[in-house]
Amino acid sequence: MYCVNCGVELQKGVSACPLCGTRVYHPEIQEKPEALPYPRYAEDETVSRSGALFLVTFLFLLPLCLCLVIDLKMHGAVTWSGYVSGGLAALYFCFCLPFWFQRPNPVIFFPVAVAALSLLSLYICLKTGGHWYLPFALPLTGLLLLLTEPVIVLLRYTVGPQRHRALYILGAAIMALGLSMVLLEFLLKLAFGIPMRWWSLYPLTALVLIGLLLFITGLNKPLRDSMHKRFFI
Repeated sequence: MYCVNCGVELQKGVSACPLCGTRVYHPEIQEKPEALPYPRYAEDETVSRSGALFLVTFLFLLPLCLCLVIDLKMHGAVTWSGYVSGGLAALYFCFCLPFWFQRPNPVIFFPVAVAALSLLSLYICLKTGGHWYLPFALPLTGLLLLLTEPVIVLLRYTVGPQRHRALYILGAAIMALGLSMVLLEFLLKLAFGIPMRWWSLYPLTALVLIGLLLFITGLNKPLRDSMHKRFFI
Protein backbone atom coordinates (compact mmCIF):
# COMPACT_ATOMS: atom_id res chain seq x y z
CA MET A 1 0.00 0.00 0.00
CA TYR A 2 1.34 3.41 -0.97
CA CYS A 3 0.51 7.03 -0.12
CA VAL A 4 -1.70 8.67 -2.76
CA ASN A 5 0.10 11.98 -2.32
CA CYS A 6 3.83 11.25 -2.12
CA GLY A 7 4.03 7.60 -3.10
CA VAL A 8 5.85 6.39 0.00
CA GLU A 9 5.25 2.73 0.86
CA LEU A 10 3.07 2.43 3.96
CA GLN A 11 2.82 -0.22 6.63
CA LYS A 12 -0.43 -2.06 7.01
CA GLY A 13 -3.01 -0.49 9.31
CA VAL A 14 -1.64 3.07 9.41
CA SER A 15 -4.19 5.87 9.25
CA ALA A 16 -1.91 8.60 7.87
CA CYS A 17 1.30 8.84 5.86
CA PRO A 18 4.26 9.31 8.26
CA LEU A 19 6.05 11.56 5.75
CA CYS A 20 3.43 13.97 4.42
CA GLY A 21 0.53 13.33 6.81
CA THR A 22 -2.01 12.46 4.10
CA ARG A 23 -4.89 10.36 5.45
CA VAL A 24 -4.92 6.76 4.30
CA TYR A 25 -8.32 5.72 3.02
CA HIS A 26 -9.82 2.52 4.43
CA PRO A 27 -6.81 1.42 6.48
CA GLU A 28 -8.93 -1.35 8.03
CA ILE A 29 -9.32 -3.18 4.70
CA GLN A 30 -7.13 -6.26 4.64
CA GLU A 31 -5.17 -6.82 1.46
CA LYS A 32 -5.95 -10.08 -0.26
CA PRO A 33 -2.99 -12.13 -1.36
CA GLU A 34 -2.59 -12.07 -5.10
CA ALA A 35 -2.27 -15.20 -7.19
CA LEU A 36 1.33 -16.24 -7.71
CA PRO A 37 2.62 -15.85 -11.28
CA TYR A 38 4.54 -19.12 -10.93
CA PRO A 39 3.76 -22.59 -9.56
CA ARG A 40 3.75 -23.06 -5.81
CA TYR A 41 6.45 -25.72 -5.89
CA ALA A 42 8.94 -23.20 -7.28
CA GLU A 43 9.18 -21.57 -3.85
CA ASP A 44 10.83 -24.69 -2.41
CA GLU A 45 13.50 -24.90 -5.08
CA THR A 46 16.78 -23.67 -3.62
CA VAL A 47 20.27 -23.59 -5.06
CA SER A 48 23.08 -24.97 -2.97
CA ARG A 49 25.40 -22.09 -2.08
CA SER A 50 28.47 -24.29 -1.81
CA GLY A 51 27.58 -26.08 -5.06
CA ALA A 52 27.30 -22.79 -6.93
CA LEU A 53 30.61 -21.60 -5.49
CA PHE A 54 32.33 -24.84 -6.47
CA LEU A 55 30.97 -24.39 -10.00
CA VAL A 56 32.22 -20.79 -10.20
CA THR A 57 35.60 -21.87 -8.82
CA PHE A 58 35.81 -24.59 -11.48
CA LEU A 59 34.98 -22.03 -14.18
CA PHE A 60 37.89 -19.92 -12.94
CA LEU A 61 40.32 -22.82 -12.63
CA LEU A 62 39.55 -24.32 -16.04
CA PRO A 63 40.82 -21.43 -18.23
CA LEU A 64 43.67 -20.82 -15.79
CA CYS A 65 44.93 -24.39 -16.12
CA LEU A 66 44.36 -24.44 -19.88
CA CYS A 67 46.40 -21.29 -20.36
CA LEU A 68 49.26 -22.66 -18.27
CA VAL A 69 49.28 -25.98 -20.15
CA ILE A 70 49.17 -24.32 -23.59
CA ASP A 71 51.88 -21.84 -22.64
CA LEU A 72 54.16 -24.54 -21.26
CA LYS A 73 53.52 -26.70 -24.32
CA MET A 74 54.35 -23.89 -26.75
CA HIS A 75 57.20 -22.09 -24.99
CA GLY A 76 58.39 -24.46 -22.27
CA ALA A 77 57.97 -21.70 -19.70
CA VAL A 78 55.35 -19.42 -18.17
CA THR A 79 55.16 -16.39 -20.47
CA TRP A 80 51.80 -14.84 -21.37
CA SER A 81 49.80 -17.30 -19.25
CA GLY A 82 51.09 -15.68 -16.09
CA TYR A 83 49.18 -12.49 -16.88
CA VAL A 84 45.97 -14.41 -17.57
CA SER A 85 46.35 -16.55 -14.47
CA GLY A 86 47.15 -13.56 -12.29
CA GLY A 87 44.18 -11.62 -13.62
CA LEU A 88 41.80 -14.53 -13.03
CA ALA A 89 43.17 -15.04 -9.52
CA ALA A 90 42.75 -11.34 -8.71
CA LEU A 91 39.16 -11.40 -10.01
CA TYR A 92 38.41 -14.48 -7.91
CA PHE A 93 39.78 -12.88 -4.74
CA CYS A 94 37.85 -9.67 -5.41
CA PHE A 95 34.42 -11.03 -6.35
CA CYS A 96 34.14 -14.72 -5.39
CA LEU A 97 36.14 -15.32 -2.22
CA PRO A 98 33.81 -13.29 0.07
CA PHE A 99 30.82 -15.47 -0.87
CA TRP A 100 32.43 -18.52 0.74
CA PHE A 101 31.48 -16.92 4.07
CA GLN A 102 27.94 -16.61 5.40
CA ARG A 103 28.28 -12.93 6.27
CA PRO A 104 31.24 -11.48 4.37
CA ASN A 105 32.53 -8.34 5.99
CA PRO A 106 33.64 -5.73 3.43
CA VAL A 107 35.89 -4.17 6.07
CA ILE A 108 38.02 -7.33 5.86
CA PHE A 109 37.62 -8.37 2.25
CA PHE A 110 38.24 -5.00 0.61
CA PRO A 111 41.89 -4.90 1.82
CA VAL A 112 42.23 -8.49 0.57
CA ALA A 113 41.02 -7.40 -2.88
CA VAL A 114 43.39 -4.42 -2.90
CA ALA A 115 46.29 -6.69 -1.88
CA ALA A 116 45.44 -9.06 -4.76
CA LEU A 117 45.49 -6.18 -7.25
CA SER A 118 48.76 -4.92 -5.81
CA LEU A 119 50.39 -8.35 -6.13
CA LEU A 120 49.15 -8.63 -9.72
CA SER A 121 50.67 -5.28 -10.61
CA LEU A 122 53.93 -6.32 -8.90
CA TYR A 123 54.05 -9.51 -10.99
CA ILE A 124 53.43 -7.60 -14.21
CA CYS A 125 56.11 -5.05 -13.30
CA LEU A 126 58.70 -7.74 -12.53
CA LYS A 127 57.79 -9.82 -15.58
CA THR A 128 58.09 -6.88 -17.97
CA GLY A 129 61.24 -5.52 -16.35
CA GLY A 130 59.58 -2.25 -15.47
CA HIS A 131 60.34 0.11 -12.60
CA TRP A 132 56.91 1.61 -12.09
CA TYR A 133 55.63 -0.50 -9.18
CA LEU A 134 57.23 1.44 -6.33
CA PRO A 135 56.70 4.98 -7.70
CA PHE A 136 53.23 4.37 -9.18
CA ALA A 137 51.34 1.09 -8.53
CA LEU A 138 52.13 0.74 -4.81
CA PRO A 139 51.20 4.35 -3.90
CA LEU A 140 48.09 4.10 -6.09
CA THR A 141 46.79 0.92 -4.42
CA GLY A 142 47.68 2.36 -1.02
CA LEU A 143 45.74 5.51 -1.86
CA LEU A 144 42.77 3.39 -2.96
CA LEU A 145 42.83 1.55 0.37
CA LEU A 146 43.29 4.77 2.34
CA LEU A 147 40.33 6.44 0.62
CA THR A 148 37.89 3.55 0.60
CA GLU A 149 38.46 1.57 3.80
CA PRO A 150 37.49 4.43 6.19
CA VAL A 151 34.34 5.03 4.13
CA ILE A 152 33.35 1.36 4.40
CA VAL A 153 34.00 1.35 8.17
CA LEU A 154 32.05 4.56 8.77
CA LEU A 155 29.09 3.53 6.60
CA ARG A 156 28.92 0.12 8.27
CA TYR A 157 29.31 1.11 11.92
CA THR A 158 28.35 4.78 12.40
CA VAL A 159 25.35 5.57 10.17
CA GLY A 160 22.60 3.45 11.77
CA PRO A 161 19.12 4.98 11.61
CA GLN A 162 20.52 8.48 10.96
CA ARG A 163 20.89 8.09 7.23
CA HIS A 164 21.90 11.69 6.66
CA ARG A 165 25.31 10.84 8.14
CA ALA A 166 25.99 8.81 5.02
CA LEU A 167 25.73 12.02 2.98
CA TYR A 168 28.53 13.60 5.04
CA ILE A 169 30.71 10.50 4.70
CA LEU A 170 30.16 10.19 0.95
CA GLY A 171 30.62 13.92 0.45
CA ALA A 172 33.99 13.88 2.23
CA ALA A 173 35.03 10.76 0.32
CA ILE A 174 34.16 12.31 -3.05
CA MET A 175 36.12 15.48 -2.26
CA ALA A 176 39.08 13.36 -1.13
CA LEU A 177 38.83 11.48 -4.44
CA GLY A 178 39.05 14.80 -6.24
CA LEU A 179 42.22 15.71 -4.34
CA SER A 180 43.68 12.32 -5.19
CA MET A 181 43.44 13.22 -8.90
CA VAL A 182 46.23 15.74 -8.36
CA LEU A 183 48.31 13.07 -6.65
CA LEU A 184 47.60 10.67 -9.53
CA GLU A 185 48.90 13.19 -12.06
CA PHE A 186 52.02 13.68 -9.94
CA LEU A 187 52.60 9.90 -9.74
CA LEU A 188 52.31 9.66 -13.54
CA LYS A 189 54.98 12.33 -13.85
CA LEU A 190 57.20 10.61 -11.27
CA ALA A 191 56.90 7.10 -12.74
CA PHE A 192 56.61 7.71 -16.48
CA GLY A 193 57.91 11.24 -16.97
CA ILE A 194 54.57 12.59 -18.20
CA PRO A 195 54.65 16.38 -17.80
CA MET A 196 52.22 18.03 -15.40
CA ARG A 197 49.51 19.72 -17.46
CA TRP A 198 47.13 20.09 -14.48
CA TRP A 199 44.26 18.20 -16.12
CA SER A 200 43.54 16.93 -12.60
CA LEU A 201 42.03 20.31 -11.69
CA TYR A 202 38.94 19.55 -13.80
CA PRO A 203 37.89 16.36 -11.98
CA LEU A 204 38.99 17.99 -8.72
CA THR A 205 36.58 20.89 -9.25
CA ALA A 206 33.70 18.65 -10.30
CA LEU A 207 34.15 16.20 -7.41
CA VAL A 208 34.49 18.97 -4.83
CA LEU A 209 31.23 20.52 -6.05
CA ILE A 210 29.47 17.14 -5.84
CA GLY A 211 30.82 16.62 -2.33
CA LEU A 212 29.62 20.07 -1.26
CA LEU A 213 26.19 19.31 -2.70
CA LEU A 214 25.99 16.17 -0.57
CA PHE A 215 27.03 18.16 2.50
CA ILE A 216 24.35 20.79 1.83
CA THR A 217 21.75 18.07 1.32
CA GLY A 218 22.74 16.46 4.62
CA LEU A 219 22.44 19.76 6.49
CA ASN A 220 19.10 20.75 4.92
CA LYS A 221 16.35 18.54 6.35
CA PRO A 222 13.56 19.75 3.98
CA LEU A 223 15.84 19.01 1.03
CA ARG A 224 16.60 15.54 2.43
CA ASP A 225 12.89 14.83 2.91
CA SER A 226 12.14 16.00 -0.62
CA MET A 227 14.82 13.73 -2.10
CA HIS A 228 13.55 10.83 -0.02
CA LYS A 229 10.01 11.46 -1.16
CA ARG A 230 10.87 11.82 -4.84
CA PHE A 231 13.75 9.39 -5.25
CA PHE A 232 13.40 7.11 -2.17
CA ILE A 233 16.95 7.88 -0.99
